[in-house]
Amino acid sequence: MSVKFIDLFAGMGGIRLGFEQAFHERGFETECVLTSEVKPYAVQALRDNFEQNNLVGDICQVSTDDIPDFDVLLAGFPCQAFSTAGKGLGFLDTRGTLFFEVERILREKKPYGFILENVEGLVLHDRESNKDKIGRTLKTILKSLNNLGYKVEWKLLECQKFGVPQLRKRVFIVGTKDRYIDMDHFGEKRVVVGDVLEHGMQLEDTHFTRCLLKHYKPEELHGKAIKDKRGGANNIHSWDIGLKGEITEEQKIIIEKLFKERRKKHWAEEIGIKWMECRLL
Repeated sequence: MSVKFIDLFAGMGGIRLGFEQAFHERGFETECVLTSEVKPYAVQALRDNFEQNNLVGDICQVSTDDIPDFDVLLAGFPCQAFSTAGKGLGFLDTRGTLFFEVERILREKKPYGFILENVEGLVLHDRESNKDKIGRTLKTILKSLNNLGYKVEWKLLECQKFGVPQLRKRVFIVGTKDRYIDMDHFGEKRVVVGDVLEHGMQLEDTHFTRCLLKHYKPEELHGKAIKDKRGGANNIHSWDIGLKGEITEEQKIIIEKLFKERRKKHWAEEIGIKWMECRLL
């Protein structure tokens, strides 16, 4: 009643958390025999929140001979190459080719199964026709996994149906050696932000919280967003709270004016450059 797994492109461990929770609820012990991540802040979060017996960096530099035997591979392989927010280059982007590291390890280690996760954009990426339900990139991935002897299923899931108060879709691809996994009969659980907020917690004393509370009372923060984007009246910018240094009211007016003007097409025409290259900030 134990399961060994590896966690590739681990981020801060989100897939691992769900995986271990599900197995623990069913009476299984779990052991992560290898974790791979390259981003320094993510690595620090992994060290802070999980026991790490075998935390490695770039999986491309790890020989399969150095990977302990395991039962299940978890991988949220890089999504920028397939995201609508990126350039959409897919396998032409070096980050897109990291799927083939997953393929390499599955081929040589032959575990029982895998769970892969990626952005919604993967589903339709590189379609030959607008009538196609999936694009050539996903077809390539599915064919590759099938050729390795796995029975593969995939589905686009919405996190709002699984107890997370957020609108976010992710495609999950799962496979095992001996059976197809039913991905159509999950129990739904919907919550709102108030259901998951923690109360009575000690306030973090950081530069950010000191700047924020210097300019706003706690009760004034309800419904606010904090981001350096055009977010309307309920948005707080870093310069509003002096996060990177205090500025005058006149300087705020100038910054906000630049913020609103920076992508207007006529500035690019006046300067003589392409519109999308026009950046005033």
